[in-house]
Amino acid sequence: MLLSYFYSSKLYLILFNSLCGLSIAAVGTIAITDQAMAKGLDRTNATITVTDKSHSKAIARGRLAYQSGRYAEANKIWQETIKQAQDRQYITAQAQILNYLALSEEKLGNSNLATVYLQRSLELISEPTSDRHWQIKAQALNARGNLELATGKAKAALASWQAAEAAYQKAGDKTGALGANINRSQAWQSLGLYRRAQKTLAEIATELETHQDPSLKITGLRSLGIALQVTGDLEAAEKMLEQSLALSETLNLPEESNTTLFGLANNALAKEDKKQAIKYYQQVAATTARPLLKTEARLNQLGLLISTEQWQSAQDLLREIKADFDRASTVSTRRSIYAKVNLAKHSIALAKRTGDRSILDNTRDSLISTIDRADLLEDPQAQSYVLGMLGYLYESDRQLDEGREHTLQAVRLAHTIDNSELIYQWQWQLGRINSAQGDRQGAIAAYRDSVEALESLRSDLVVTNANLQYSFREQVEPVYRQLVGLLLAPDGVRSASQADLQEARKTIESLQLAELHNFFREACLDATPTAIDEIDRQAAVIYPIILSDRLEVIVSLPDKSLRHYSQSIPRPELESVIEELRQTLQIRSRRTFYQPAQKLYSWLIAPALEDLARHEIETLVFVPDGSLRNIPFSALYDGKQYLIEQYNVALTPGLQLLAPKPLEQVKLKTLAAGITQQRRGFTSLEYVNQELLDIQNQTDSLVLRDDRFTTKLFRQEIQSAKYPIVHIATHGQFSSSLEDTFLLAWDDEININELSNILSHTDSQQKQAIELLILSACETARGDKQAALGLAGMSVRAGARTTLATLWAVYDESTALTMDSFYQNIARTHTKLNKAQALRQAQLDLIKSTRFKHPYYWSSFIMLGNWL
Repeated sequence: MLLSYFYSSKLYLILFNSLCGLSIAAVGTIAITDQAMAKGLDRTNATITVTDKSHSKAIARGRLAYQSGRYAEANKIWQETIKQAQDRQYITAQAQILNYLALSEEKLGNSNLATVYLQRSLELISEPTSDRHWQIKAQALNARGNLELATGKAKAALASWQAAEAAYQKAGDKTGALGANINRSQAWQSLGLYRRAQKTLAEIATELETHQDPSLKITGLRSLGIALQVTGDLEAAEKMLEQSLALSETLNLPEESNTTLFGLANNALAKEDKKQAIKYYQQVAATTARPLLKTEARLNQLGLLISTEQWQSAQDLLREIKADFDRASTVSTRRSIYAKVNLAKHSIALAKRTGDRSILDNTRDSLISTIDRADLLEDPQAQSYVLGMLGYLYESDRQLDEGREHTLQAVRLAHTIDNSELIYQWQWQLGRINSAQGDRQGAIAAYRDSVEALESLRSDLVVTNANLQYSFREQVEPVYRQLVGLLLAPDGVRSASQADLQEARKTIESLQLAELHNFFREACLDATPTAIDEIDRQAAVIYPIILSDRLEVIVSLPDKSLRHYSQSIPRPELESVIEELRQTLQIRSRRTFYQPAQKLYSWLIAPALEDLARHEIETLVFVPDGSLRNIPFSALYDGKQYLIEQYNVALTPGLQLLAPKPLEQVKLKTLAAGITQQRRGFTSLEYVNQELLDIQNQTDSLVLRDDRFTTKLFRQEIQSAKYPIVHIATHGQFSSSLEDTFLLAWDDEININELSNILSHTDSQQKQAIELLILSACETARGDKQAALGLAGMSVRAGARTTLATLWAVYDESTALTMDSFYQNIARTHTKLNKAQALRQAQLDLIKSTRFKHPYYWSSFIMLGNWL
């Protein structure tokens, strides 16, 4: 098998490969469930009855072709064999061969036909009467689960794998049962039930410890290690893989060891330990007796040398890999073709760096010959992959007509097998080529198709390996941004139309949603478009969009019209100004923040002032992009006033995630929790005690202070009563890394998922029960340009309609004063203020004071979500 079942999404492999140069064919090892289907069927062949023996050789030939990656050849053999079985009315043989045909059809992109074959197999053996029947039924159920998960039917997949596990048990196949159980953890993950998935994996680890069968333990530990790697538990993954490796070395099984070493190399790569990854790949290449595995290990090593800019070593290794190919068998398989394509990709990268024209010419010739080999396989996925890479070569060489021609062929083939992963990649490539040729409309059409393919792959984009976050920014995010850039770019005749602006806004909102899904590593958010005039007739929503060569701004007004303006500011220059503002705002003794604050005001706000005045706008709601999330918009400065002195200011990850409802509809009752003392390596928070006392004076409240603020007691209080307001005054950190985003309780750290789990008990009948979540004394991680993504994530995942938080911790009495003023403002009965107005008034009080007028004290407070 080419792919481990843990990596059911081919997109994961494509993205990971694009970043690290990994050979797609060899990223995963053969998983237990793959063995049960493609290799473990050897066990059923051993029990073929006399009447079925005439088919066994043909079945074996097909299986050999399949395992070698010659799927069309295997399919033809099995098609002929099943006709013979049907003619002779061999029911059991038919069911078995149908399972094989389902595998080959799925590999050839015919998932619907594969499903039909599996259903027919299950119907033929609906009432198993022997171990062999149970085995065949289990295989069909297991394969059906894989197909169901691939099409987003996680619940159905879970049911299929549960049934498969039971069938394997009845057949006496411990290996198959174990593999189906591991597969179930994959379904739990897809359903967002990560705790359940981890529990399942932990139970499997315990089960493996008691097994006496060494081959089962070797394979099971390896498969479990890869599963843990995908869920992001890299330390546990490494432990399992090392146990598998130790056992195979003890039993002197070198190729089992090499397979596990490949898994360890991938795990090291996920931990960003590139040196260790290279070491493992070198070890595999030096010891394996399998020529193709040796080549794949060297290809992965080559990708790492390129990513670390070790150009001379990369060139030397490239020559060795080419020699490997020259000595290798001429038999074509999908795996060998993928290796050829990966070699081409690395060669193109080296040619770009070195300017060596001969490398590019040789690579082109190699790809052209590889196309012929892919054609012989009749494998549209392999054909599309080769043609697309050849198109990329021509694009890189500025031969755009040839690049477009081959890319179009790759797109057509990807569509014939409905392969969204390849459609996304080649349509993006086609969009770039069309844009370079001046075909704006053709480029927009291609980008739309690419984005549509990405949207269909939403659950696949959020696999949990941490390296994918970087790959997301490099391989997914640019598709959205480049489409927006085209929609907003003038074509020389007219400016962007309202339709263009609406599509650009929708695209950037989709990117915001995709970023949050990638942050959470699961597609866990439901989006519902909301018109601004349905929320607040005196609010405008501002979408600043950072592109590589300019800053684009879209303003959504209450009358549903959109305004657009653009600034020719390269991204590095803009981000430098953003970072300067962030840094200077935190230096209380200086006023150097004025210059960057004025620049950003002139770019983001000044061009819209006339429209804002005409629509009598009172509230500005920003959907911040990129590093703009890390700054307080309230501190932007026009030379005389801060923005907060002119407007109420709020943020939202997007109107699609907004649940509009004013706070005045609920009774103010607060659960307040905080830590005042030094704890777990964090300093004491002197004024948190006063902050908590002020909350008690302002609202009906329960306070959990210091050692009473434990996760257990906090959970109990949330479960026992309904609190519209939850106020947490403690150390915390927001980061672009899910693992590094947390709040500090007395006994432990509370991460995003744990906070979501705790707060989800507030009201089972109401989707978002917390009206206002206040996170005081928290801060964004220093040196992390995407840190505020964690703040947005914390806000959304907590289920709160509104979150009030701080970008940096203001360890001073100004925090207590701000909170006291905010609570007074939202508790007013005579002149009711909404949440944004209440925060603005609290900030204005500090600006007017003598001690706290510097924005360090007041601008750190930002409001996310519903501002009403």
